[in-house]
Amino acid sequence: MKNLNKKTLVILALGLGLAAALTTPSRAEQKLIAAPVTVVELFTSQGCSSCPRANKFVRGLADNPGVLALSYSVDYWDYLGWKDTFGQAKFSARQRAYGRRQFDGQVYTPQMVLNGAAHSSRYTEAQIESHKLTPPRAPITFTAAQDGIVVQIGKDAALTDNAVIVAVRYQPGVQDVSVARGENRGRTVSLLNVVTESTPVGHWTLADGFSATLDKLPKGEALVILIQNKPGGQLLGAAQYLP
Repeated sequence: MKNLNKKTLVILALGLGLAAALTTPSRAEQKLIAAPVTVVELFTSQGCSSCPRANKFVRGLADNPGVLALSYSVDYWDYLGWKDTFGQAKFSARQRAYGRRQFDGQVYTPQMVLNGAAHSSRYTEAQIESHKLTPPRAPITFTAAQDGIVVQIGKDAALTDNAVIVAVRYQPGVQDVSVARGENRGRTVSLLNVVTESTPVGHWTLADGFSATLDKLPKGEALVILIQNKPGGQLLGAAQYLP
């Protein structure tokens, strides 16, 4: 790691007690700080006729404090006549991992996974409110370095040893796509926080915590770090880096 003495852009504290103890940030700093307590992972497809309604529902979650919604475009409906412009096989694999590990093999679109622990095609706001990441949680810090972004997760005996650390990049905001063929032919599909990359980057351990330097973000993208109890398991923590 190089140039770790550069100004730390943001320290994200996972754990309501620790977060409350932090000094209130300035208006500019507030844009960088986010510690979601509910992560909604929507598995969707531009070629799925029942997905636009779920896409709209997820867009409506954007203003709820503590809720982070991520849209993963799967690729297994591409054969219906429209190749999803955001679809990736690795997103389909992430969804299948949830199905195998927790949901009796159930994989469908639209499918919303709450904190890696529950799944449905639609939720009430009360149900979303009831699924939260519970403290204590290890603090996650992001530091700008010359060669990338340094991510560190502190030691926390409450976390599961050897938990998987997943780095998720996404495009904040809404992306509109005009669909020319398939089930949604002639429609404009609008997606919130489109995921562009989802990669396991290592493991958190009781002995060492976690530290890694990730690549710099492409322009217009943000980063989410997910702490997960094995592939397809429940989420144990989450933090965002918003440049």
